[in-house]
Parts: sequence; structure tokens; C-alpha cells
Amino acid sequence: MPQPETVIARDDSASPDQLLARLQQRAAAGCAAPPPCSLRVPTSVYTEPARFSRERDALILRLPQVIGHESQLPKPGDTLTYDWLGLPLITTRDKNGDIGTFMNVCRHRGMRLVQDEGVSSLRSLVCPYHQWTYGLDGALRNIPRAESFCDIDPADFNLVALPTEVRHGLIWVQATPGATMDLDAHLAGLGRDFDEFRLGDYHFCRQSVKDIACNWKLVQDAFLDGYHVVRLHKKTVGPFFPDALAESSIHGRHIRSAVARNTLLDDLDLAPQALDRRQHATFSYTLFPNMVLIFHPEYTSVISLFPQAADRTLFVHSMLTPRKPVSEQERDHFERSFELIDRGVFEAEDIFVSVGAQKGFASGANDSLLFGALEEPAVQFHRFVEEAL
Repeated sequence: MPQPETVIARDDSASPDQLLARLQQRAAAGCAAPPPCSLRVPTSVYTEPARFSRERDALILRLPQVIGHESQLPKPGDTLTYDWLGLPLITTRDKNGDIGTFMNVCRHRGMRLVQDEGVSSLRSLVCPYHQWTYGLDGALRNIPRAESFCDIDPADFNLVALPTEVRHGLIWVQATPGATMDLDAHLAGLGRDFDEFRLGDYHFCRQSVKDIACNWKLVQDAFLDGYHVVRLHKKTVGPFFPDALAESSIHGRHIRSAVARNTLLDDLDLAPQALDRRQHATFSYTLFPNMVLIFHPEYTSVISLFPQAADRTLFVHSMLTPRKPVSEQERDHFERSFELIDRGVFEAEDIFVSVGAQKGFASGANDSLLFGALEEPAVQFHRFVEEAL
């Protein structure tokens, strides 16, 4: 990794309005670019299995993860079953309306309780092996032929629970039983931004889960790169943006980015507070270590990257809309928007180059990747990974 002094340090806590003001100033000055630099990241950080294991254990399993939106589980009995973290997990809304997460594993002989991944509606969790039955709150409710066991307390055999909290409409889980999850400390003040974007009022619309053949950090690199927007995306979303007009700020180990939209160029005389954050710029939040929130003009993308191997990642993308569709016409509009961003942009462009770079590592052509000033936030991200390890 580059030495810290070679990285352009922007360890500030600028507000969204201050980022908009910086964008206006740069645009008024003719899109003056940041000072040039050449920074390198070794290719080994994307390829080494031992490195992958360290990242998974120290980052993915020990830091809060977003696994869904509370509107996916609107009613008691609604459940979300997933193995994205390399563990069999189930998140439920119980009869009191509370959302909790448990290991999807029977405490008797270790059988998986719910077989199929995805959202379902259940009255209880029943093991198919011997039909031990658990409530939606994880409590053991019934042991068939309980008289055949001696000296056991059912309370000792409740499902293994994981720290779970709903914040800003998102369901956060920490995959460490018995741990304490401090979301306020983790978010480092960014909760204010999410409240201002009214994230908690949005509704789940669509989701895709893609198994992609690349290291998870390559995808993070793509979302932290303002250099490629008008080039890679020239036939999709690129025409909505001026070239390389982006600003970022650091909050804890999270990175907030603001990429100017063409509409900003028409309103350079407006005070930043008078600008529409969704219409004049695209704000994205790289939440350390493996999540990206993107606030598009009409909807929000929630992306979680779940590493499976050094060269394999689950890319989970959910679209949140400001309200449930009130007509078929509106439903069709959101469906088309999802297809455009999910398949036309993320899959066909951002994932395409990430997978292509992973293939390139096998050639041995490069022992490091080069990042310039327009890609500097990506190097900051790698700095944070190194520090956390």
C-alpha cells in the first residue's frame, strides 16, 4: 500500500451542502481538477486467499452489515433467509412486531431449519429432522417426546441470536453472537444525512442477487471513481453528468461522494442550501467496509457486497422508492428504472469492468493498479482496510 503521506488526505467532515458548494466553485472555475497524483495498490490485495480470510473475519463478520429493508418484512411472521455472510441466517418479524436475527440452525442436531433463501411467511420455525419447534423470537417452544431427555432446560436451547437493529429503515446485523452493535459509533454522524434524505420513509421495490467473479474491493473501487462516469457509462447514465466533477469527504472510515449532475451547471448562482441534493448531484455513501448507498433522483440503491472468496462476491442490490406504486403505470416506471440501473449500468458496466480486472490479474501483466487524482477516494478506502486489518 502507498505510504500515508503519499495519499491526498481529506479527513474532513464536510456537510452535503459544503460538498455542493465545492462543486459549484470548481464548475465556476472551469471544472478545475484536484492536484495530480499517482498512487498504487498491489494486485495481491485482490487475489490472495489468506488475505481474503483475514478481511472476512476481521471486517465482514465483525462490523454491522445491511441485509435488508424493514418494508421487506411488513407483517409478523415475515422472514428473510440468507447465507450471504457464509453463515445460515434468518431474520424474522415476531408477533410483537420486533425484528431479530438468528442462526438458521436447530439446537438439537444442527439441522438447517428453513431450507429456501428469500422472503417467506411462517408461523414458527420447525426443524424437519425431529420437529423441534421455535417461535419467531427464537425461543424453543416444543420438543417432541421431551421425556426422552434428562436434565435439559429449554431456555438453554433457544436459537443463537445475532445483534440486530433497524435504523433509517435498514436492517443491520452483526454476525458475532453476543457482541454489542453500536450503530451510532459505526455511522460516525452520517445518520443525519440519511434522515435528511428521508431514507426511513422509503419502501422496498425490487432486489437482485448476483454471484460475480471478482474480489469485492474491485466493486468498491468502481463506485469510488469519478474518472469513469462519462466514459464507461457514456451510453447509459454518463450524459447526465459533466466530466470528472466530483467531491468527497471522510467520516470515520466511511466516504461520502457527490458527483455533479448537468443541472448543477445551470444553477451555479444558487446557495448550496437551495439546491436539490438528488437533482443537482448524485450522492453516494461507501459505508465501511462493504456497502454503498446511492441517492438517485427518483429512488435509492442499497448495495451490499458479500465476499465469498478472493475472486467471488455476492452483489446484492435493492431499489427503494419514495412510496409504494399507486398505479400500474407507476409500477411499470419503477420496474423499468430498476432494469436500467441494475442490468444496464451496474451489471453491464460496473460489474463488467470489475470482473475484467480480476481476469487480468491472472496474466501477471500488472503487480499493482494505478490510481490518479480523480480516483483518490478509492485509495483512501484501501487505506482504511489496511488500518482495520
